[in-house]
Amino acid sequence: MRLILSSALLAVWALLVGGCETIPASAPPITASFIRAGVRAHADAPTLTEGRRLFLNRCIQCHALPHVAKYDPQKLTAILKTMAGRANMNEEQHDALLKYLLTVRSQ
Repeated sequence: MRLILSSALLAVWALLVGGCETIPASAPPITASFIRAGVRAHADAPTLTEGRRLFLNRCIQCHALPHVAKYDPQKLTAILKTMAGRANMNEEQHDALLKYLLTVRSQ
């Protein structure tokens, strides 16, 4: 019985640790090169930082973080327009998140 419990706990731990690996791919950190890429989306470092914070904290409340690169800019804009209302984001937050996602996509 103890062996089964230990195995179950190990399996849960492995799933939790393995699940965390998607965050860096889905939400890259704000680096100097990322900020340079953000210029195309007319985003500065504070805007990109806020966009990443919103992506990590608001989006994950309802679902796993999506791999943004698979969506074209028009699709991202449409999805975010719908989701921003559900996440109770104001216009400034919506803009920061969109700029962050468009910059992620451009990488």
